[in-house]
This record gives sequence, structure tokens and C-alpha cells, in this order.
Amino acid sequence: MERAFILLRTKLGWMGLVGSEKGVQRIYLPEDSREELRQRIGKEFPDSREGAPFLERAREEILEYFEGRRTRFGMRLDLSSATPFQRKAYRIMLAIPFGKVHTYRWLAEKVGNARALRAVGNANGKNRWPLVVPCHRIVGSDGRLTGFSAPGGLNLKAELLKLEGIGVEKGKVKLDAP
Repeated sequence: MERAFILLRTKLGWMGLVGSEKGVQRIYLPEDSREELRQRIGKEFPDSREGAPFLERAREEILEYFEGRRTRFGMRLDLSSATPFQRKAYRIMLAIPFGKVHTYRWLAEKVGNARALRAVGNANGKNRWPLVVPCHRIVGSDGRLTGFSAPGGLNLKAELLKLEGIGVEKGKVKLDAP
């Protein structure tokens, strides 16, 4: 099956999408350099070529999100590279609405093991579909922004939350009462 990638410019920087006819296999969060991003994609997916019509819907949805015109994604994701535990965590995160945050503890409880904090943290860290699988909406028990290893780190996480109307002050969000 043919694999391809596209690069797109958002207001926060250059993003990349990699996929096939089966769906999006990887989303690269915004970074400053288009060429460095192209090189990263080439190293991770050396069999991919640039440009494909099957990625156009995903590209449009990402651009609409950054323009404030999209709060839900409908693109097809190819989650075949995720473990069963990761897929379970990702399905739960997919249900977190735009503009809402939950804690790692909440996610662990939803996965079925309140003590699986490290496991859900690892699943978030390996999330290949950020924005769509909204790991940026998962925060610490005290509302602190944690665990965002993407280029831009916690500053990017804060920007994404602000884009969704979530107030971020001094690296924290206000959590709703349970």
C-alpha cells in the first residue's frame, strides 16, 4: 500500500501528515522549520512520497481546527501501530470534547485501572495522532500542564488549550469539580 506525506503551514508552524489509503498514520505537531520536518518524516517513513489526495481531507480538517472552524475531526486514522492498551486509551481520549480537559488519573480510571497512571502517560507520550487523539487535553491532578514532549513542549500544549478556549495561567488549568 502506498504511503505518502504532506506538509502544511498553520498559525503555530509547519505540520506533517503521513498516511495511506487506510488512514492517517502519523501527525507531526507544529514546528518552525519546514525542511527539518521533511527530514524527520523521511527518516521515520523512508518509503513515503510527498503529496497524496487521500490526505487532503485530513489537511483541511487540521487547517479548519487552527482557524477556529472545527471542533471535531472526522478523518480516518490507521491505529495499527498502537498496542491494544494504547488503542483503548486513544478511544477514550477521542471522546473528550473540544474545550474540556481531564486528568491522567481520570484516563487511568476510564481505561480500567486507576493505578495505571504511568501506562496512560506512556500511551500519551507515544501518541502518533496528536490533536485528533487529544492528548493535550490530559493534565496533572492539580491542573498542571505536564508530559508534552512534542516540539514546542508545554508551551505548545498551552497554545492548543488556549485555542480551544481553555484558560491557562502559570502552567495550570482550572479543573471542573468532579
